[in-house]
Amino acid sequence: MAPIFPLRHALRLSPFSPRQFLAWPVLAVACASAAPTPPTADDATLPPVADDSCARFGFRFSLEGCPEAECAEPLCTCPSPIACIPGKNERCMVAVDCNVACGADPQTLLACAIDIAPCREDSDCREGLCVVEAGALDGECESGERGARCRNDRDCRTGNCVAGLGGNRACSPGEASDLCNRATDCQSMQCERAPDALAGVCEG
Repeated sequence: MAPIFPLRHALRLSPFSPRQFLAWPVLAVACASAAPTPPTADDATLPPVADDSCARFGFRFSLEGCPEAECAEPLCTCPSPIACIPGKNERCMVAVDCNVACGADPQTLLACAIDIAPCREDSDCREGLCVVEAGALDGECESGERGARCRNDRDCRTGNCVAGLGGNRACSPGEASDLCNRATDCQSMQCERAPDALAGVCEG
């Protein structure tokens, strides 16, 4: 069976260079790490967060195209094998955690490999904020604006980090009709939700 993400040989391949094999810290602007922000007391009452991060795939990238030697064979021997994934600006995904990747939706994996902006702290992001899963070292840059993926309120430029019905978190400014979990998520301090519901909407 052909790899689910076949190498695009039409891309210009560069000869081997020590710069090719780069992990997260090299892709980021700075290498200093920062511990994820602990949840607040209110956050602790919310359900566990689903890991919807791209960082969970443990990607390793080359910045000089897809090296032939590295990409000659599939990276993972899943039912649908996974090969190197060419990305933007000649970046190429050359390694991945197969245990995670083989169980993921192929389109999610492809989008993550192409678009992820890895980071360890906010200063690593050209724009936005660095969102890191609890217990993880590496994260990814998010905008911090309405609807952006988050893990706590400090991951949002405006409003709070709110849990949806599926447990995933997103930034909510707290304006009328915005998603909320508690009164403090709303500018009006009024979160309208059913007694047994996780999420509701802010009243105007």
